[in-house]
Amino acid sequence: MAKITKMVANRRGVTNTVVSSASVNKAELGARLERIIFKDQVPDPLTMADLVVALTGVLQEDYDTMEAFDREVASEVSQDGVLRDRRDAQIEEVRQHVLAFRSAVDADYGMRAAAHLGLDGVTAYNANELITQGRNVLRQLEGGLLDFEPRFAALGRPDYQKRAEGLSASLSKLEETSGALVKETRETQDAQNMRNKAEEVWATHYAPVAAILENLYRLAEMPAHADRVRPTSRRRAGLPEEEDVVEGDEVVEGDEVVEGDEVVVEE
Repeated sequence: MAKITKMVANRRGVTNTVVSSASVNKAELGARLERIIFKDQVPDPLTMADLVVALTGVLQEDYDTMEAFDREVASEVSQDGVLRDRRDAQIEEVRQHVLAFRSAVDADYGMRAAAHLGLDGVTAYNANELITQGRNVLRQLEGGLLDFEPRFAALGRPDYQKRAEGLSASLSKLEETSGALVKETRETQDAQNMRNKAEEVWATHYAPVAAILENLYRLAEMPAHADRVRPTSRRRAGLPEEEDVVEGDEVVEGDEVVEGDEVVVEE
């Protein structure tokens, strides 16, 4: 028998690796692909056209799932914004109550009495700190100001009951809106985590699906189509090439991400 060249022998090794791998693993590989591509419902009879449609359907399903979670994130972020505005407005309302309370006590008793109630120093801007400060003022007020003489004793001791009730009600609203915002922010973060997982699945499937389709085109001697779907480094990174059409007018620049209870946009 005539000998073969080294060049051909090398390709025998490459060919044997592919063929033997398919031969040894065909049962497991086939079962896995049937589950992934056909959801365990293989068409009978199966055509190559069916295979191509089902193969690319995996990628389409991955994308649809990712987009659905992306829209959910956008919806959650929008709700976060509404609640954040309400909380911020409530913070300002509580601060005005505290500042007015301080002015009243200072005018009636002096700053020592205001300090006794915890009304001295800087009025907090942070919701949790402001709630703590406001509740402390109300607790201290329960003990009264009998140790302090009013500036205008002839007018009697001022009654702060209405002010206390107003501050308490405002604090309760702030606690409610802050709690709702924390809950909504947690839901937004959960949606982001689901979207990130969906992105990972898409990234896992994209390159092999695109490469298989590219090489099926090449096997069918359709090079232009093969070049069109080739999984370039940009595409592998989730970035479109110039010829890739990004459809829709609802696409936003950057990515909204929750950090703490704030929303930032990653460029």
